[in-house]
Amino acid sequence: MSLKTSDLLDFYYDELYPQLQVLEEERKKVGKKILWVVAVIGGLALYLIWYTHETSVDVAIQIVAIALGTGALIVNWMTTGYRRKFKHNIFRQIVARIDPTLIYSPTGMVPKTLFQLSGLFDGEIDHYTGNDLIKGKIGETPIEFSDLKVERESTDSKGRRQRHTIFSGTFIMTEFHKNFRHTVRVYPDVAEKYLGVFGGWLQGMADGKLVRMDSPAFEKEFKVIADDPVEAHYLLTPNIMEKLVLLKKKADVPIYLSFKLDKLFIAIANGGAWFEPTLFKSLLSLDVFKSYIENLDLVLGIVEELNLNRLIWSKS
Repeated sequence: MSLKTSDLLDFYYDELYPQLQVLEEERKKVGKKILWVVAVIGGLALYLIWYTHETSVDVAIQIVAIALGTGALIVNWMTTGYRRKFKHNIFRQIVARIDPTLIYSPTGMVPKTLFQLSGLFDGEIDHYTGNDLIKGKIGETPIEFSDLKVERESTDSKGRRQRHTIFSGTFIMTEFHKNFRHTVRVYPDVAEKYLGVFGGWLQGMADGKLVRMDSPAFEKEFKVIADDPVEAHYLLTPNIMEKLVLLKKKADVPIYLSFKLDKLFIAIANGGAWFEPTLFKSLLSLDVFKSYIENLDLVLGIVEELNLNRLIWSKS
C-alpha cells in the first residue's frame, strides 16, 4: 500500500514541491494573522477580566468562553481558503498517488446513519460534521472513511447550553468477510490498563456482557462487549488481536471497533487532524509530507493488516 522511498521522494520533489512553495507563502501570511488575532482577543479578554475582577467567577468564565469561541470562528474563517487549496491541490494528489481508484471528496463525510449503525457511541447527536471522505476498494474489500466531529448538547443547572464531544477523529467502515449474527464491540480498556486485575473486575461489574479474551496484550489495551461470547472469540482470532494491538501502537490514540451486520466499523480518536494542513510547521518539511502518507497508509492498511481481503474468509 505504501509508496517506496524513492517513489516518495520523486513525487514530493518533482510534482508537489513547486505547488507547496506557493502554498507555503500563504501559510506564513495566515499564521501571522492568526497570531495577531490571538494577541488582540487574548489581551481584550484579560482586560475585561481585570476590569470586572470584583464580579463573580462566572463572569470571568463567560468572558474566556466568548473569547475562545470568537477566536475559533475567526481562525476558521481566516484559514478556509488555505485549507481548501491544500486539500484540492495537494492532498487530492497524495490520495491519487497512493491509489488512483480511490474517490476523494474534501467536503464529504461518512453518513450519520452509518455512524449510528456502528453502535459504538450511545446517546443523542445534536451536531454531526465531517470532511475528507475517501471511498473505494482495497482489493475486493470496500472501504469508506472520513474525519468526523460528533457532539451533543446539554443544559446545566443555570440553563446554559453546553456542547460535549462524543467522537472526534477518523471513522472507517469496511466489510468483514466472515458471517456472524451478533454484535461485537471493542473499546479502549482504560480500567484494566491502569488498575490491572481490579480494573477488569470493575468492568465485569459494570458491563454484564464483558468477554474475557485469551491475549494478555490485547486485554491490556481493549475490552470486548458482545451478545455472544463464542462469536466474539470466533471473530477476534489470536492473529486479529495481535494486529489490533499493533494498530493501537501505531495510531497512539484510542481506538474503537464494532462488528455488526457483516461490517467492521473502526473509530480512531485522533481529533480529526491527520489530514489537515499544518499551520505552524513548514509545508516544505519532508517529515510533514510523510505524515500525511503514513496516516493514509495506516487507515487503508487496516484492510490488509487485519486480513480482510483474504479469499479464504469469503462469505459462503
